Amino acid sequence: MNVPAVPPELVAGSAILAEKFESFQGEGPWTGQRCAFVRFSRCNLTCGFCDTPESWDWSKYNPAEVSERVPVTELVSWVRERAVDLVVLTGGEPMLQQPAMAAIARGVATARVQVETNGTMTPTPELAPLVDLWVVSPKLANSGMPYSVRIRPMALTALARTGRAAFKFVVTDPERDLDEIGQLVEEYQLDPVWVMPEGTTREKVLAGLDVLHGPATKRGWNVSTRLHILTGAR
Repeated sequence: MNVPAVPPELVAGSAILAEKFESFQGEGPWTGQRCAFVRFSRCNLTCGFCDTPESWDWSKYNPAEVSERVPVTELVSWVRERAVDLVVLTGGEPMLQQPAMAAIARGVATARVQVETNGTMTPTPELAPLVDLWVVSPKLANSGMPYSVRIRPMALTALARTGRAAFKFVVTDPERDLDEIGQLVEEYQLDPVWVMPEGTTREKVLAGLDVLHGPATKRGWNVSTRLHILTGAR
């Protein structure tokens, strides 16, 4: 395969990376679409149910062993070699490294760019127009963190105003969590809304979907599976 050279005008720099891999999107509005994942290391939150603690939990992991600094040009070349039309920038919390995100997005201009973020950081003017879809996952009380840490009104408002954001919430207890989601949706005018069961096993995800889909549908919200968990993919 002939892969175009990385443009010389691409901003030089690097990203602190947890991993990169080719798969399909398992969650949210673009579920099932083939894509390249670029998972940034580091996070500004500490969710109790986090399924990628190796990106931030240094009480359990050695950052020197589970992350590396990778040149942006190398990442751009890797994505191009995958010949996908979708690249997902995820984490950890990728918005901690917005210059690197913007450089990657410019370098893979022929692909759509999706960002998965916890919604606590406002996108820079440089990055904002380069992203085709923001999948914003504000954290609920079930994450174990104080409201003031996990909910940042200015960031949520800025992401909503892009007109290219979807808001995806992780649900552990529908009776409790759906009311909390409803309050956030009303207060910050979040739309469209996706709700997704928490779980890292096929059995737990299916059980969560069974309980969640009815109440969510009544509220006019979308329901997301975790397709990668159900299929055993990455």
